[in-house]
Order: sequence, then C-alpha cells, then structure tokens
Amino acid sequence: MTDTGSVWAVVPVKPFRVAKARLRTALGAAERAQLARVMVEDVLGALDASRHVLAGVIVLTTDDEAAAIARDHRALVIDEAAPAGINAAIGRALDYLALAEGGAGRLQETGMLVVPADLPHVSVAAVERIVGLLDAPRAVAIVPATSDRGTNLLACRPAGVIPPSFGPYSFDRHCEAARQAGVTPTILTWADLGRDVDRPEDLAAFLSLGTATRTHAFLSSLGRAALTP
Repeated sequence: MTDTGSVWAVVPVKPFRVAKARLRTALGAAERAQLARVMVEDVLGALDASRHVLAGVIVLTTDDEAAAIARDHRALVIDEAAPAGINAAIGRALDYLALAEGGAGRLQETGMLVVPADLPHVSVAAVERIVGLLDAPRAVAIVPATSDRGTNLLACRPAGVIPPSFGPYSFDRHCEAARQAGVTPTILTWADLGRDVDRPEDLAAFLSLGTATRTHAFLSSLGRAALTP
C-alpha cells in the first residue's frame, strides 16, 4: 500500500475583499469578506487536524490576512503576485511540490488533495476517507459539486496525474482526464460536501447542516430571514 502520509492538501484563496461576489444580493461587501475569512479558518482548521494523513498544507493567495491565517494553522504559504485563478494556483503548487519532493521522479510518489476555500464543512473524517483512496501508485478521487457539475474535492496520485480544470462542468473534465491517463476515477457522492457556499440559496442550505463551525456561527449571527433554513 502507498504511504498516504505523502499527500499534500492545496487550498487556493481569493482576496477576501473580492470573494463571494455571487452572494452580493444576500450579503453586503463587509459581510462577504467576513464570510470568506471564517470559511478559510474552518477549512484550514479541519486540514490542520488532519495532519496524521497529510504531509502538509499549502495555501496560495495574494491576501495578507489570508496568509496570516494560514500560517496560524501551520500551513505553507505561497504568495501570488496577482490572482490568476484556481487552476493556475494549483499549477504553482505542483511546481513547488516538484522541488520540495526532490524532483519530478519523487513527485510520482506524492499525492495532492485540492480543497476549495468555500467548503467550511469539510471534516477530518472526509479528509481521511478521500486520502485513504490514494492507496495505489496512480489514483484519482473526486467529490462532484451538485449545482454545476463542478468539482468540490479532487485527490490524485501522482499529484500531477491529471491537469487541474476547476470551474463549471469540471467534474466531467476531471473524469475524462483521469481516463485518458489510464486511471478509473473514484466518485464520492456526498450530499453535504457536494454543496459549497457560493450562491444565495447555498446559505440556508449550509445552515441546515447545523455544523459546529465559525461559518455557521457567523451566518446565524446575521439573523436574516433570507438565511433561515
């Protein structure tokens, strides 16, 4: 069995001030920035608690505050000069891992778990389960998004066995890329983790989960009828 401890978690983080633009009909600019902030804290808290199955956590961001939060959670921060999108950020993480792991040859033994910053309900149990699926030299595991056939979690070994292609319908692209690489992807359909917090209707859906997260506490504190599950 491959050592699952050689799996790195990768978390791209947008600047808080511009994050969650699609929530502008439900939340003001300051509220959206605070929501992005507490979601990152929840995600990184879960990953920090999952270090028994992770080699480390990488955060890519241009946001100084996000970088400080990441360091508080013992994550390695790769500063970006300018936001270039999630796929470009993952590409930078792959470049870093190739160097950190001692070259492209060693990278073949390294796995990667991409965790979007708007999955505050990701849990240690979920991380353990998906990392545990990377127990072969070549493996891909995907949690599809329920709303737009995107990808909410992507795990693969080697880390660059398929190119990152996040965005709408990325689930289909990632599955096809895995097949072209000669890997049968493992699909994990989790009702909870299939939904991120990206649209106004996602707010009530998230609150209905009743999670013990900073995100739940923040949204509950707003006390708005539109956010009531």
